[in-house]
Amino acid sequence: MNLSPYPQYQPDKLGIDSPFDNTTDSRLQQELNQERTQSLNRSQSSSSPANTMNHNYTDFELVVTANRKIRAASEQGEEWGEFRLDKNEIELALGLIESRQTNQKLLKTLGNKLYHALFPAKIHGQFRATLAGAQGNNHNLRLRLRFESPELAALPWEFLYDEGTNTFLANDTQTALSRYIDIPLQKRDLISASLPLNVLLVISSPTNLPPLDIAGEERLIRDALAKHIETGQIELDILSDATIRNINQKLREKPYHVFHFIGHGVFENNQGYIALVDQNHNSKLVDDETFANFFLGNRNLGLAVLNSCQGAAVSSHQVFAGIAPNLVRRGIPGVIAMQYSILDTTAKLFADEFYRTLALGWTLDAAIQTTRNAISMEVELDKPDFATPVLYMRAKDGRIMNSFTHPPRNPR
Repeated sequence: MNLSPYPQYQPDKLGIDSPFDNTTDSRLQQELNQERTQSLNRSQSSSSPANTMNHNYTDFELVVTANRKIRAASEQGEEWGEFRLDKNEIELALGLIESRQTNQKLLKTLGNKLYHALFPAKIHGQFRATLAGAQGNNHNLRLRLRFESPELAALPWEFLYDEGTNTFLANDTQTALSRYIDIPLQKRDLISASLPLNVLLVISSPTNLPPLDIAGEERLIRDALAKHIETGQIELDILSDATIRNINQKLREKPYHVFHFIGHGVFENNQGYIALVDQNHNSKLVDDETFANFFLGNRNLGLAVLNSCQGAAVSSHQVFAGIAPNLVRRGIPGVIAMQYSILDTTAKLFADEFYRTLALGWTLDAAIQTTRNAISMEVELDKPDFATPVLYMRAKDGRIMNSFTHPPRNPR
């Protein structure tokens, strides 16, 4: 089954030399220019104290087609290149990352190979020019990655490493890196007028699958968010009996902004499934379409987070990484999936940094970027943890909440 969320590349029927359709390029360029203008207007009109971070962005979009053509689009125009990467050269590194047998040299070597594959000479030049232009305008850079090939989309692009600046792009707080999903639905952002940020944590631990530490996972999230819950910035609800009926009922109780799922993913008949529980507490496997139906018509939800706990199988991460783009296709502006297992200490750090930053009104991609950077400093760059969170996004500018002008309630 082809799980790619992207349309397949079609050769130019008009016989134009360019490997891309000029109408599409023009539409993309117009969209980038329009979004830049809207971003500037939002920034200039915002006077909230929470909006002290620079949220002006210049967009740089990279599209890799199914036949390995690369298109770069930015304010500098369009540029084209050939994608060249011998996957055999990185197979060993990918295997070592899965088993967490890594060091900084290995991760930088892998990231450098990915960088040179994605930024051949002409595109690298345009990227540098766009970055210089953004810095000259006191802007950050939003780097959007789109892959038509499922094989290429499965690679860990969050390890992109620029040897010239000695920087992992996913950690650079002046850059926002995301997997962008371009779909034929109206792009939307979720705007919430005030705090609190409503988070629903769903923990699914069927009795016939390796057990999850439900109490431990709940405590982990509560501890990470404790100070934000006490000050009224975040309201956290827990659902540990994860049946279809219970999830549906819980989502109707209040307008949740974030759906955070911890559990198992299962591969069966070449299809990925999420394991919920049935009435007997055994696993009830639901595919990506069924799982996405939880959120049909939900205009409040801006983010879904899919995560396996430390005890879950490796396949869970593979399933979630495959299901995440399909959730975005069904209308959720942003989805975060963990592409590798992470330690409980890292999971706690992720929850604390990410939700705290999101509650300030930061954009999704800016919040995940600063979270990756915090992980890289705490866990250090010899472990793959900093590149584990992957953001799939269709929100126009990554903003799912406003910067808040209303102070949170005082703790009792």
